[in-house]
Amino acid sequence: MTSRLDGPLKVTGRAEYGADHAFPGLVHGYVVVSTIAHGEIEAVDVTAAKSAPGVLAVYTPFDPLELNTPSLPAFGETWVPLQDREVTHYGQPIGFVVAETFEQARDAAMLVEVDYRERPAATSLEEGLASAEAAPGTEDVEILAEGVESIADALAASSVVVEATYRTAPQHHAAMEPHSAVAVWEGGALTVYSGNQGSDLQATELAQALGVDVASVRAVNPFVGGAFGGKGRRRSWPRPRLARWDGR
Repeated sequence: MTSRLDGPLKVTGRAEYGADHAFPGLVHGYVVVSTIAHGEIEAVDVTAAKSAPGVLAVYTPFDPLELNTPSLPAFGETWVPLQDREVTHYGQPIGFVVAETFEQARDAAMLVEVDYRERPAATSLEEGLASAEAAPGTEDVEILAEGVESIADALAASSVVVEATYRTAPQHHAAMEPHSAVAVWEGGALTVYSGNQGSDLQATELAQALGVDVASVRAVNPFVGGAFGGKGRRRSWPRPRLARWDGR
């Protein structure tokens, strides 16, 4: 058996994850999420949220953060929240509240009122098969044995063909470390502490989104408390904590 170097720290609670970092002047952000699966945001009332104790800023698609759309050769464009009013899934980030404490940000986020124009939603892959389209740049690939010209011909010539449909229940992993990040602006440079599976990808996408030189962005990954691909890029948009708030 091979021992994990970080195992004792994780199982004894001594591992310091990204959100465990604290700095002077730390403020907190809380994400407002969609309560519908598909539709359009018609209006957002943030009056009560903005007047709540400790609130520093409230962002929505009507008053968004100024963010660019990052693009990487291997992955294409990254979805960026609050840039339009379209809702494509339940729980989609549609607002962001910044306050002096986590509790103040959370409570103020509950005061944000959203009006939707709801549309029918496809809630399973099977429901969407009829309208499914291939991703840009992809093409069908057939790997054929020697002497086989097509899969369809091979099946037609087979003496026995077995067809079956298998269904499995959805599986969701529960990571020890939730999606979170601590961001520190200092001397024109940004340092982000978060659990991620690609520090270079994170730094590049954040630099593109913010419109700054990638050399001024440092991504620190202390530990990854479970990910299964869910912490590979910035499109997961975790609940952040922000240090040294300057209105950005």
